[in-house]
Order: sequence, then structure tokens, then C-alpha cells
Amino acid sequence: MSIISINTIINAKYIFNNEFYIADLNIDRTKPVIELLNITNNNLSYENYANKSHTIKLTIKITDKNLKQVFCDKQHIKVKINNDYVLLENMKFTNINNLSEEKIYEIELKNIEGNGKLKIEFIEGTAIDTSELQNDKLEIDTKIIIDNIAPKGQISEEGISGGKVKAKINLSENIREILEGWTFSKDKLNIEKEFTNNISYELPIIDYAGNKSIVNIEITKATYINIIYASHNSNIGWTYGYGNYDVAGSKAIQQNPILKTEALAFNFTGNISNDFLQANAYINTYWGEGKKAKCTTSNMLYNHGYNPTEYTYKSMNSSDLVTIGNKRYFQFGGSGINLNGTTDINGNNPIPAEVANQFKYGICGIKMKLKDYSQFSVVYQILVNKRGWISACSDGQECIASKQEPMSAFRIALVPKTEKQYILDTWNKDVGTYNLR
Repeated sequence: MSIISINTIINAKYIFNNEFYIADLNIDRTKPVIELLNITNNNLSYENYANKSHTIKLTIKITDKNLKQVFCDKQHIKVKINNDYVLLENMKFTNINNLSEEKIYEIELKNIEGNGKLKIEFIEGTAIDTSELQNDKLEIDTKIIIDNIAPKGQISEEGISGGKVKAKINLSENIREILEGWTFSKDKLNIEKEFTNNISYELPIIDYAGNKSIVNIEITKATYINIIYASHNSNIGWTYGYGNYDVAGSKAIQQNPILKTEALAFNFTGNISNDFLQANAYINTYWGEGKKAKCTTSNMLYNHGYNPTEYTYKSMNSSDLVTIGNKRYFQFGGSGINLNGTTDINGNNPIPAEVANQFKYGICGIKMKLKDYSQFSVVYQILVNKRGWISACSDGQECIASKQEPMSAFRIALVPKTEKQYILDTWNKDVGTYNLR
């Protein structure tokens, strides 16, 4: 028996070389961010209020490392008043910084209608990055109140001691404190002022948003200072004014504007000195330079040209006061200045009928001044045929169209200094018209 032995030796070596590549993935989980940088409003000093006349600008910044697209337009950026969307035609978008990771835009808003809190809404999808992530919806409260409603004021007058009157105005909303001489209540919804004499004019008021309206001031119960002014025409007689839009000579205007003011008379009484208010008048006569004539009703003398003289004035202290009714007045001119047959003081040069019928003569100009301007101003205005009212004058200015064009009507107001410009503005609305109110 034979035994065969077999030995097998296997030697093996395996070498495996495997290379693995791991991708460098930039996983973006950050949404674009919209941020408010600044708000401006050209309603200076009242930037928290605006109306449709103002321009509001917002500066916004949009940031994202992988910013792909920005939609800065009306479809993505909405305007709201309180909680209501409003369609705004005047909306402008300007890109002022266009970096890859940051964009800055200016949004301009104009002609904003409505009333309430102004808000700006950026809808989702206004900004999109390369991962298709979108910004979250964002609402910005601008802290600006849109107000397109004009303020209202209700006036009342209350008599106080000494014949003065306190005017009170109840306001529908807060107004700007630009009214010198008026006192504001703590809540700024009431204002008041004292008046010494009757007066009428338009007081402008402006709310914080810039809306304007008018309060008609009509003081009718004041007796601390009393004013009477009168215009005489031989066809009409005397007509009077008392400071409340009253026009002395209104009856002559209504009958025929060709009728002229032949005489002016003034009576001032109350808590002022007799010479507190003074006046000077220019009179055009038929008889010419250097000639005098006499009023056919009061017998007061007057001269062609300036009365008393170019640089002197009359007042309640004058020595030639006249009596009209039961009151004393200082007077300029005189009745009969356009009357057929009237002569000068010496009985010369009677006015011919054909001249008298033309009504060419009378008082052409008036200057008025005060002894003391610390509290008051005086405002006056004349109406001239074929011109209407001419520009109102004040405090010593000469109110005259020409030295050959007599006035047909006249008005005057003694006013607190603080109200002077309001009176001028109110009366000058009538320039060129024959408005008697």
C-alpha cells in the first residue's frame, strides 16, 4: 500500500485602492431679509403727518448671500392706510446700491389719498435667492398719519369786563401754533383771544398735515372801543360803517358807482385818547389848487389837495369837529362838491350843470395812522369807479388810485397788531371787484 502525500501551499496578496470624493455642498437655509433704513417726509417740522401734497421716501435694504432676484414694484410692495390697501399711482422705485449680496432701493410716495396710519407691505416673494427661498412678508409702520381732512373751527364770543369780548374757537383737531396772540388750551383743541372793538375777517388755520381752512371771525359785542365811519354823497346822504365788513358808501355803489364820496367823517370813542387815530385826506375839487370851499350841510371848510395839509392830520382833538345826528365827528370834504352852482369859499366859479353831472370830484385818497402801535394797527381800503376795490393800506400808507379819481366807498378796521395781515389778506381778495360784503 502506498501512501501519497500532497502539500499545497498558496501564497496570495490582494491590494485594493479605492478613492472616495465627498461633494462640497453649500446648503442655504437663510431667506432674504428686507430692512428699513430711513423714512423722510417733506412736511417739515411735522414729519409724523402728511397729506396728498407731500412726498414720502423710504430707503430699504435687501440682503442675502445668494440673492437672485428682487421685485421692487407695485405688485410686490403695497401701500396701506390703516388696514386697507390703497392704489397709489404716484409710486417710484429707484435702485441706489446694486451689490451682489445687498441691494438698496428708494421708494417714493406721492399724492396719497385717504386718512389714517401709513403702512408699507412687502409681500412674500419680493426677494428670491438662488435656493428659491423667499423673504417673509413684512409690514412697516411708517409712524406717519395721512390726513386729507381740513380742520374746522366753531367760534363763539363772550362779553367780559370793560366792554371787551373774548372770542373762543373750538377746533376739530390740533392745528399749528402759528396764530400769534391766540392762547391754546392744554389739549390744543380750543383757542381764544380778547378783542376791544367789533371786527370781521377770515382767520386761516392749518392742521399738522398742512390742510388749511378758514374761520370767519365776526366780533359784534365789543364796546371797549367804538368806531363809526361815514361816507356822504349828495344823491344818497350819509351811509355808515362800524367795522364788521361795513362799507360806507355802499348805497351809492348799489345805485351807481359813478357817484363819488364827497365827504368822509369819523367818530372814535372809548378807552383811547382823542388823538389815538389820526387821518389825512386828498380832495380833488372843481376850483383847483389853492382854493377852499364849504360843506353845504356842516359849513366846515376844506381845500383842494391835502387836508388839513400834506403833513398834518385830523383827529377827535381837531377844532373843527362837526355834528352828524347826535355825535361829533372829524370830517374831510363836503357835500355839494359835485352840485350844480356850488362855488368856492369866495363865491367864485360855480360848477356848471354839465360838469356836475359827471361826478368828477370828491375824496381821492386817505392816510390813517395811530398815535401808538404797541397793540393796534389800522387798515383801510377804498373803492374807485371802473377799478373796484384797490389794494388795502395800513398804518400811515396813502390809499389812492390817482389824484383825479375820487373814491365811491370806503372801509376801515382798527385791529390787534397780530391780526393785521389777516385783515389785509381778507380785504385784498376783493381787489378789482365791487364786492360789498
